[in-house]
Amino acid sequence: MARRGGELEAFIAFLGGLLAAGLAALTMAGVGLAARPTPALRTAAMVTLGAIWLTVTTTVYLRLKPRIRP
Repeated sequence: MARRGGELEAFIAFLGGLLAAGLAALTMAGVGLAARPTPALRTAAMVTLGAIWLTVTTTVYLRLKPRIRP
């Protein structure tokens, strides 16, 4: 029986994106302790984290999504 829907793949991709964004946030927090970030730099960091999360989530999902074979 073939499984359809892709819910498991979507959940795994979401968690992968969350993990990547979390690791990037920890790295940015460590750098922020060494140098005082400006408000503009904080905004750029938030945009970067969002971009990392979206990119990793989409990439992982597309890699896990089963291919339809004729």
